Amino acid sequence: MQIIKGISIAVLSFSSFGCDFIDTKKVSYEEIKLASTWSENDQPPSFEQCDVLLELIDQQKCFEENLLNSIYSSFSLLKLESLEPFISEIIVVIKIDEKGLFSIVEFHDSDEVFKKIKSLEKQIINIVNNLPKALPAIKTNVGSYVNVKFTIPIKIKASIIE
Repeated sequence: MQIIKGISIAVLSFSSFGCDFIDTKKVSYEEIKLASTWSENDQPPSFEQCDVLLELIDQQKCFEENLLNSIYSSFSLLKLESLEPFISEIIVVIKIDEKGLFSIVEFHDSDEVFKKIKSLEKQIINIVNNLPKALPAIKTNVGSYVNVKFTIPIKIKASIIE
């Protein structure tokens, strides 16, 4: 049996896929689409320790660093085993809901890493579900908390332990 020797997490990339909100007046489809598109004026999710920073870019960088550090440190505690050496990548699509809770939307596992490391999928779900609560994203033009999705590529390298 082989043990995973290293796991690295690439840079977090935010991509908002829209938001849901209710408005009682009649609005055209074009207006809804424009209002739902993420803009630079909108407030991305954050953690309390990052929210005290003045610049939005600094808040986002702080959030990403804290998030990736939490995920990486959780991975470093895992004892994962594989029957063969390999290098691969899994893409994890994560959602932060309007309450600031994390969940997994989907995985992209083109190399079938989950078949090579049986417990990995459950471990990733557990790590994401146990992330600290975030301050949710705010769609500023409607003043509502919204869901956001983003992707995290996770590089996995399994090698023979000598």
